[in-house]
Amino acid sequence: MAYTLPRVPFPEGQFSNCGKLSLSPPSRFCRASENMGQKQELVESTFLSSITSRSHAEAHVNNTDRICRLTVTIEALKHIKRANKSMKDLVLKVTAEGKSRKFSQMNVKADELGGIIINRSFAFEITDIKRSTLLVQVYTSGIFGNKILGQSKSILVSDLLKTEEECEISLRSEWYDVFSKDERKQLPCKILMQISVGVPQPEQNVHLFVGTWNVGNAHPADNLHDWFSTTSAYDLIAIGSQECEYSPRPPHTDCAKDWVATIKSAIGSDYKLVHGLSRGQMQLVLFVHKDSQNAISEVLNGSEATGIGHVVSNKGGICISLKFWDTSLCFLNCHFAAHEGQCEARNENYREIVGNLRMLSTNTDILNQFHHVFWLGDLNYRLREERTNDKQSFSNTASWDAITNKICHKEFNELLMMDELHREKEAQNVFYLFSEGEITFPPTFKMKRNTEDVYDQKRLPAWCDRVLWFSLPGFNVRQLSYTSIPSISSSDHKPVAATFALTALALPCDSKGDPNNDDMRWHVRFTALQAKNLRASDYSGSSDPYVEFFGQNIFQEVKSKVKFQDLNPTWNPLQDMV
Repeated sequence: MAYTLPRVPFPEGQFSNCGKLSLSPPSRFCRASENMGQKQELVESTFLSSITSRSHAEAHVNNTDRICRLTVTIEALKHIKRANKSMKDLVLKVTAEGKSRKFSQMNVKADELGGIIINRSFAFEITDIKRSTLLVQVYTSGIFGNKILGQSKSILVSDLLKTEEECEISLRSEWYDVFSKDERKQLPCKILMQISVGVPQPEQNVHLFVGTWNVGNAHPADNLHDWFSTTSAYDLIAIGSQECEYSPRPPHTDCAKDWVATIKSAIGSDYKLVHGLSRGQMQLVLFVHKDSQNAISEVLNGSEATGIGHVVSNKGGICISLKFWDTSLCFLNCHFAAHEGQCEARNENYREIVGNLRMLSTNTDILNQFHHVFWLGDLNYRLREERTNDKQSFSNTASWDAITNKICHKEFNELLMMDELHREKEAQNVFYLFSEGEITFPPTFKMKRNTEDVYDQKRLPAWCDRVLWFSLPGFNVRQLSYTSIPSISSSDHKPVAATFALTALALPCDSKGDPNNDDMRWHVRFTALQAKNLRASDYSGSSDPYVEFFGQNIFQEVKSKVKFQDLNPTWNPLQDMV
């Protein structure tokens, strides 16, 4: 039985790591990102308001006979009084139930408002919920030892579990005040934190609903139940929309709130808004079922514009990531270049997003930062007889009548042979190693509005709206369904729905031995490290590879030396680690 969600918010746009090993050829992604200056600014975006229903929360505070997971995500600090010192001498120390975790050697930068972005999570297993407390301290290190700059007030873990009846639950991050060591004097410094408490299961089956819809800049129907109709509940619901800009309907004051409320009315009061992100006409919202909300932590976001000058946000991608216990998930909503004859432009949109979207302060692309990535959106790939980017080749393609005739007879396999995305994926030009379910539904574009199955003759029908996924080795996803929703007809696109099942893991986070020993470390020792048959990324036909390690418990950069001009490199672990 899960504890109720504490009245502490989810984060708004920061990031944290997940454990995995990656081989990164610097000549391909790392150097390219260096040339672009490795953007580190916070994404300017509109965060949707949390819309949650009032409910009578079950009181589980008395049920304290189980070990619970306490996850503290420290996102940022602000108003720290420093004089001519680097932020690298800061030390964060989080203590719960007598056990401490600390983070130092920060490779951090200040945001445009002067805040210091941290993005680190600390996990504890709490055995005595009633008496356990949480304390966060900020130190500065020096030659004479550590000097405390301030600390939060002690927080009882049991208070985090208490909820009041008839009370809305906030799902946003919160700034906590910082005090002197004796807690008598409040200091200017503040800490942005998210705290979650729950009882993890070592393995938990998770059901996901992933939907995408180009709304066509029109008011959606008040009733979207057909999109979500099912006999079973989902743990997570992710909805990506494109061209989602219309006049809000009362009582809402902007389109984002109207859109979230429309979805909320369709999925019901059992779901809570985890996070919402809006950029231009793209929106991405995530909901969690009330029975699974305590498994959610480290909710973060990012975006990459592929419009004019990488500034105009009419095209590009927005993403939200989270952890379900210790399994990391990323949902990426995209809108690629439109029109026939623009296949290569769409391919380039994909490459730009993978190469430039940085959710972590690493040189590792987004596909290697999470256990599972779900890529959804209006990808705009069209039906063509042959691969071409000649805009005048429309007359050489299969006629509109021939295509619609095949649609009427459900000859989808023949049409999919003309599908640009299938063709480009098989050629390994885009979405390499991504999976997509079998398409057994008609093309979702271009429809006549307010009809279920009438295509507009101005465009050839196409499967523009797609859902794909990618998982790291050893992590598997099973797709349960993949379909479109003909009955929703306000747009010239049909919504698409995909459902999935996966296993989320909750790993032990408690250290054995002296709980007051801050310097306890696990050591991973390599006896051999090599790679074979790497892809050439230089004009010379070779690459300059290196290995980079990152994970939730690695708080500083760990990587190997670069092996120049070598597609089959071997590293000496004793000499080549820096």
